[in-house]
Amino acid sequence: MGVNALFTAVSGLNANQTYLGVIGNNIANSNTIGFKSSSPIFENLVSQTLSGVSSSQEGLGTNVYSIQQQFGQGALQTTSNPLDMAIDGNGFFIVQAPNGSTYYTRNGQFHENSTGNIVDPTGNVVQGYALNSSGTAASGTPQAINLTTGAIPPQATTTANLTANLNSTISSQTTPTTTAGTFLGGYLTSSASAGSSTVNVAMTYNGVTGSAPTSLLIGNGDGTTNLYTVTSYVSGGTTYTPATLPLGSAVTSVTLSSPLTSSVLQNTAISQNTLGLTSTSGVLQGSDIQINTSGTAASSTVDPYQFFNTVASVNSNSTVNLSNAMPIPSGGSFTAGGGVIAGPASDYYSTTINVYDSLGNSLPMSVTFAPTSSSAGDWNVYYSINGTAAQRQSLTSTTSDVIFNSNGQITSGTSQTLTDVPAYVSPSPSTLPDGASEPLNIALNLNNLTQYSATSATTAFTQNGYSTGTLTSFTVDKEGKISGLFSNGQTKYLYQVALANFIAPTGLTSEGNSLYAQTFSSGQPAVGVANSGNFGYITDSALEQSNVNISSQFTNMIIAQNAYVANSKVLTTENAMLTALETAIP
Repeated sequence: MGVNALFTAVSGLNANQTYLGVIGNNIANSNTIGFKSSSPIFENLVSQTLSGVSSSQEGLGTNVYSIQQQFGQGALQTTSNPLDMAIDGNGFFIVQAPNGSTYYTRNGQFHENSTGNIVDPTGNVVQGYALNSSGTAASGTPQAINLTTGAIPPQATTTANLTANLNSTISSQTTPTTTAGTFLGGYLTSSASAGSSTVNVAMTYNGVTGSAPTSLLIGNGDGTTNLYTVTSYVSGGTTYTPATLPLGSAVTSVTLSSPLTSSVLQNTAISQNTLGLTSTSGVLQGSDIQINTSGTAASSTVDPYQFFNTVASVNSNSTVNLSNAMPIPSGGSFTAGGGVIAGPASDYYSTTINVYDSLGNSLPMSVTFAPTSSSAGDWNVYYSINGTAAQRQSLTSTTSDVIFNSNGQITSGTSQTLTDVPAYVSPSPSTLPDGASEPLNIALNLNNLTQYSATSATTAFTQNGYSTGTLTSFTVDKEGKISGLFSNGQTKYLYQVALANFIAPTGLTSEGNSLYAQTFSSGQPAVGVANSGNFGYITDSALEQSNVNISSQFTNMIIAQNAYVANSKVLTTENAMLTALETAIP
């Protein structure tokens, strides 16, 4: 009697013990991120052929030929870490160990280390491609993903778009004219500190000798003004009181009876406080006054500025006191040529957005719409940047800035080109006092304005400038592109995660920690990016769970256990038979 059954039973015990070991490993890693379950592949052993025919073959048991990993998709679980990534479909993340070895993994538990590199839980650096501003990856070999980035430089505003409705229901507008013929205004030619009593200015007085303003409004650069009493004017090196200032005087400095209450910058607006009108009928405190000028910036008929003021008070002598300052056109005096329109403040509509200079300073830009008559359709538009009137493209003083048709659609004045405050300084400096580039030019699109019988309101007001910003958080899209979110609200493409694929992934060798290494059996990796070719897509803030099916593993455990017990029975039975045989033989 042969003893093949003993060896066959032992092979079965060994094979099923291995099977139980594989099952135990699967169950132990059922919560390991990116883990792929394994299955043993059994092969039968043949010892000999009896009688020379295949029907007489007797087996010699079994053997575990190989243990093959199952690269089926694991379930995805969301997390709160934006750098956690899961591959849905084919592909492996590529990571590089500190010693330079390259590994492949489905474990996307990534984080940023102290040097800014994106690493896996064991410190291996994730590989990818640097992206340009349009999100296009550079070709070549993947490199370490490093999210250390400096602040985004600021961008000066160059375009703005306003979408708004202007109420077509407006009140009666009063149209008085100025009596003095000249409105004295200008700007400071140098900065002045709080406590100063003398300020350097650029103004030309074209009014009646002996009637120069006794009080002036000086802007604060934020849209507010302070009123100061004038002690004297200086023109041509001679000091004059308001009662003696001659016609045509080019005023270079003004002495105030009380010192400045706050510091003011060069180019700050300055203007007279009191305006004489032919009539103050219909002009009330709180009314807004539009003051048209003949100007001398380009010609006597071109008005690169148009200004509006709020009436602080109405006086009994047909004069009004104003509440804010305004500059004059470059190279000339601010001459009120008779074009004055007054109306209730409720008819005026103003909206504001922050724009940015070349250093990223935020400057409020206000756009105010004022009806030019009691009939709907014609409006003037006034602009200020950082509280001071902005120069705009030349408009004739007789044409309304914005015109609507009877259907409430804009037909004229769909765009404006605005220049910031320092543009009226002659000669214009190359930089602002804080060092920002000058001038700030903004192309303002008004094409989406409407005029309907509804409350004036802004639907959208956007611009393309921004301040400097630092990196605050990340996002990853389905193509593996990592975008940085910055403190100024901007988004910038940084890197794209590289993926690898293999013709025979089952040929990869496991290195532990959910890492795999390339072998001859796996073939060379095909490197690419997610959501392209045969690669799956990436889900951010998610991880791929182990693909171990616990219920299946329990079933396999029962099968392996029964097979192990059955083989042990064969072993004990064969042993009993041999013992009986030895006893029977004398």
